[in-house]
Amino acid sequence: MHCRSLTYIRSGQTLAIVATMIVVMLQSTLVQADMLVSPLRVYLDETNKTASVILRNPSSGPRTYRLEWIEQRMSVDGVYSQYKEGEVVQHSPASPYLRLSPRQITVPPKGNQSVRIHYRPSSDMEQGEYRSHLIFRVVPEISEPYSVSELDAGEGISLKLNMQLSVAIPVIISHQLSEPPEAKIKEVEPLPATTPGQSVQLAVVIQRSGMRGSFGHIVVEMQAGPEAAVERIGFVDNISLFADMEQRRVILNLRDQQIPSGAWLRVAYEGMTEFRGHLWDEQVFQIR
Repeated sequence: MHCRSLTYIRSGQTLAIVATMIVVMLQSTLVQADMLVSPLRVYLDETNKTASVILRNPSSGPRTYRLEWIEQRMSVDGVYSQYKEGEVVQHSPASPYLRLSPRQITVPPKGNQSVRIHYRPSSDMEQGEYRSHLIFRVVPEISEPYSVSELDAGEGISLKLNMQLSVAIPVIISHQLSEPPEAKIKEVEPLPATTPGQSVQLAVVIQRSGMRGSFGHIVVEMQAGPEAAVERIGFVDNISLFADMEQRRVILNLRDQQIPSGAWLRVAYEGMTEFRGHLWDEQVFQIR
C-alpha cells in the first residue's frame, strides 16, 4: 500500500482526515475488507480486444470509483511507482488505444459492478508491447470509508481517520507479437535467517529479453533423498517482467526451516494465462 492523498476536514473540535490509499497488486483476485476485484491483470491482443473487470463490494455501504489511466514503472524488486509529471515514460502507453465503459461506477453494498475495456488499434501502431495502469480511484465524499479510526489529540480535539482504498491494475496490449520473450533464471541465492525459527528463503533473479514481457509463477520442488518423493516447498505466482524490464528479483519463503544436505532442489519459472504451459527456465542443483 502507498499513501496517495490526505484531506483534512475540521468540524467543531473534530479534525477528520480522509486518507486515500492506492494498492497495486498482481493476483487473479484482490480481497480486502471492503472490496474484491477480478482480474488484476488484463491482457489484450488482435484476437482478444475486449475484457471485463468486476468489482464486488461486500461492505455495508456503497462505494463510488472514478476510472482513470496512469503510467507506472516497476523496480527490480517488483515495487510500483508512478511517473511524475514531466518525466519521460520508458514504456509505450496503452491508454491511447483503450476505451472504458463506464468511466465512473457506484458499487452497492453486497453488490457487483463490471467495467468493459475495449482495445482499438490504430493503423500507425508500431509492433510491440503497450502498457498502462487502470486505477479505480475512490470518490471519498460519497463512499463508505474503508476503515475509521478515532484518536485523542488532547486539548479537547479528536482526530478521525477515514481510510479510502483505490486499486490500480496493469492492462497489457501485445500488438503484432507472436513469439514469447526469453526469460532465464540468472541466480538462485539462499538468504540467512533474520529471526529464530524462520523458514529458508531464496532470492531468485530472472533475466528477460525480447519485445514482450513475461508472466508466470516460480515453483520450488525438493527431493530429500534418492527414494523420497518430490515435494513442492515453495511457490509464488503472478511474477511479471514487463517489456521495459531486464531483471526481476523475487524473494520466496520456503516451507522448511532447513534443507537437508544431499537434497535436490528444482527452481522453475513457468508461464501463466497467455503463456500457460510454457517453461521459461529451470535450475536443478544439490544441497551440499
